[in-house]
Amino acid sequence: MPHSSFRYLLKTLLYILITGCGWCEVPKGQIWASKSSPHRWLKRWQLDGTLEALQTRILGIGQDKGLINWSYGEVDGSFSPWKGRW
Repeated sequence: MPHSSFRYLLKTLLYILITGCGWCEVPKGQIWASKSSPHRWLKRWQLDGTLEALQTRILGIGQDKGLINWSYGEVDGSFSPWKGRW
């Protein structure tokens, strides 16, 4: 499979993270990466610590600029793997 442009790879990853869509719902076309390429890179970045470093850096920038209100938060459990009972 040909190498995807990092621009298309990041665009596809951000689309998934922002919209919450599943991997099978990734848009198709010339400006998007295939669903397997971003998934493969996300797994690699998660294992080697790149994803955690990006998160730390982005949160640090947001905090320095006063863009984050730490007194307010929300959790979405719709994708939780927990199978407990209420």
